[in-house]
Amino acid sequence: MTEQEAQAELMILRGLASSGNDLALVKERIDRLYWEVCRKHLRTCKCKDKYKDALMEIYAKLMYHKKTNTTMAQSRLVRGVVLQWKGNHYTNSNLTDEVARDFLEAFPQRKDWFAQLPSATTGKKVVAEVADEPSAEVSAENEPKTPKKKKSARKRK
Repeated sequence: MTEQEAQAELMILRGLASSGNDLALVKERIDRLYWEVCRKHLRTCKCKDKYKDALMEIYAKLMYHKKTNTTMAQSRLVRGVVLQWKGNHYTNSNLTDEVARDFLEAFPQRKDWFAQLPSATTGKKVVAEVADEPSAEVSAENEPKTPKKKKSARKRK
């Protein structure tokens, strides 16, 4: 879903909320939009304002993207992965598709760190979706070989 589609859907849902309609009738639409924009699902509590709170959070997130001129990233990291790239740390909250493409251009073998890869519609020469996996022979040669540890004097006796 693009940002324009998300903003259009948000305007429709905000119109329903302001007209006094019950938002529980469109909770699937709100949950889908909430997942696309914020990458979270609706709370499962019995709060009467959880749908309005979700709409406000979606609005805030979309306005932040508009204000900072950033786009919603398609690429997602696997849970628990933090990228350290060019002196910066990136998580799912601040990862952009350009950073993901640059990282995967340099390290195509780290494609497994991504739950969702960035789109291939770019002018970059190497993209993760078209990168080949290294063969077993190449990876066996590149693995570091650690020397065996010497036993202490006590264990040698």
